[in-house]
Amino acid sequence: MDSVRAKERQAERFAHLLDDAFRLGNTGFRFGLDPLVGLVPVIGDALATASGAIILVIARQLRVPVIVLIRMAYNLLLNGLLGAVPFFGDAYSFWFKSHAKNAALLVRAVARGDEGECDIVASSLTIFDVGLVLLMTAPIVVLVGYVSLWLWESDVSFLSFLF
Repeated sequence: MDSVRAKERQAERFAHLLDDAFRLGNTGFRFGLDPLVGLVPVIGDALATASGAIILVIARQLRVPVIVLIRMAYNLLLNGLLGAVPFFGDAYSFWFKSHAKNAALLVRAVARGDEGECDIVASSLTIFDVGLVLLMTAPIVVLVGYVSLWLWESDVSFLSFLF
């Protein structure tokens, strides 16, 4: 079993990859894979949203309270739905950094613990844990995919603005 801190670092590294792994020249502007994948028409934002669910799985493994998981799912919902809107959504995804927010929520919740203490070793995931995260994130991914498809079929896409 991994230590709690190792799981926290895993969530933080994944959030870093999705939100701010790359730097634009010598500027302080950073971005990650999430906004880049979100540029792919129809499936990009759904894939980016689904990948963000990994942080929720780690949070569930660390026994983060369900209310915090709901806040994390809400961040994914905002990032996915608004990210599906061409131009505005892409700019929003570059700015919002939902995965970094979710990793921060995870770390804060674990540090607080039920009574001010946290476990040293992360619990094993159960089928209930995975099911709970799927129950929370699958509808979000489907909704984001549906909105992306609807925008694409309505000829509202990044490509339609270019050509």
